[in-house]
Amino acid sequence: MSQNKKVSLLKVVFLAASGFFLFVCMDSTAKYLGSVMPVTQAVWGRFFFHFIALCLYFLAFRPKLNLKRNFKIQSIRSILMVTATFFMFNSLQRFDLVDIYVVFFTAPLIVSLLSAYFLKDILSLKGVILMLLSFGAIIYSLGPSMKILSLELIFPIIPPLCWALYQFFTKLISGNNEPFTAVFYTAVLGALIFTIYISFNWVPIENKIYWVGLVLMGIFGFLSHFLIIYAIQLSNLSFVTNFQYSQLLWSTVINFLIFGVPFDMNKILGVIGIIIFGILFIRTEGSKKN
Repeated sequence: MSQNKKVSLLKVVFLAASGFFLFVCMDSTAKYLGSVMPVTQAVWGRFFFHFIALCLYFLAFRPKLNLKRNFKIQSIRSILMVTATFFMFNSLQRFDLVDIYVVFFTAPLIVSLLSAYFLKDILSLKGVILMLLSFGAIIYSLGPSMKILSLELIFPIIPPLCWALYQFFTKLISGNNEPFTAVFYTAVLGALIFTIYISFNWVPIENKIYWVGLVLMGIFGFLSHFLIIYAIQLSNLSFVTNFQYSQLLWSTVINFLIFGVPFDMNKILGVIGIIIFGILFIRTEGSKKN
């Protein structure tokens, strides 16, 4: 491998890992802010300040943006992303941070099932085995959390379903999709919906540091999307997708350092299984398209 290729690979790894790390930072901030203010205000901050950061970026760099292309599908994807964020932030107040991410990684499995049924993208035998192993690792990692059966379980279940549908619709417009267009639609829709809602339900924020947290969530959201999109442009989607599993590692560390949740060996073993089987699953199914 030439020196230039090594530098380029390291750059992609850094961008992808940083992007997914910032997603965890955003969710961790949301978990804290949701305990000191209504969750809807935290969701508003995530989208409103993301929208502001996005506008500043567009004004400075004027990236390619075609709002008319795939309007219906882009709108559906935006609704799914906003819905996923709302339920994600609510679930963060009810469940452990790592458990939320473990459940979230059922999304790639759901996408594969949707693609197999609707797009006739049939899984290989190895892919089916790895999918079952991934699901088994998810169940094992959740452990005692699975014993808590209540209506509140809908909160962590909805985000991966929405994300899976989001990725499925992305497949429908594959090759005809401008990434910043999707980010723009989502930021605008989320900011609009929750600005309208909180204008009638605003609870005063007395501590200024909470405002800093709201702004940071928007910045984390914008930068995470930007870094991941940039990494994909330098490499490819299949390679960058592997790094989404780093979120399980980041969330485990942050859960311990910030929220004081001790390490659970069974959960750690389950997380390792999810990462290994998940990456192997992506590589196995991705290789069929190459």
